[in-house]
Amino acid sequence: MYDNTRALMYEMRAAGIEHRSDTPEDDTNVFDTVRVGWAGAHVPRVTILIRVNDRGAHLETLPLGEVAPEMRAQALEEINALNGEYRWLKYVIDESAMLTCESDVFLVPEVAGLFGIAAMGRMFDTLDEVYPRLAGLLR
Repeated sequence: MYDNTRALMYEMRAAGIEHRSDTPEDDTNVFDTVRVGWAGAHVPRVTILIRVNDRGAHLETLPLGEVAPEMRAQALEEINALNGEYRWLKYVIDESAMLTCESDVFLVPEVAGLFGIAAMGRMFDTLDEVYPRLAGLLR
């Protein structure tokens, strides 16, 4: 497990943030995975996978929902607008029409907790803010 991951999980525990590591302590994988879940005022429960390596972290939600086929063109326009409005996040519709949200953050052990928790909070807050714009596009 990377020092970045240990530092991030330490700070999450200290802040009372419930999380789960998918990576054993003695693992030497290419990246470690930490899961965090939350529900907001608008967004239903969403899980963020925080994939950490020695240089940073990639945050990605589990699918927020499937874009209805008849809404694909409208959904692409909406996520294009969101990707322009929210510079730190990226919304993606994959080949199976699933909508996810992604972000990347630079991490070093000295600031992994601060930067990782801030990136996670930014993603949750933004998802809660924009979910009403996305909900009608999903089935």
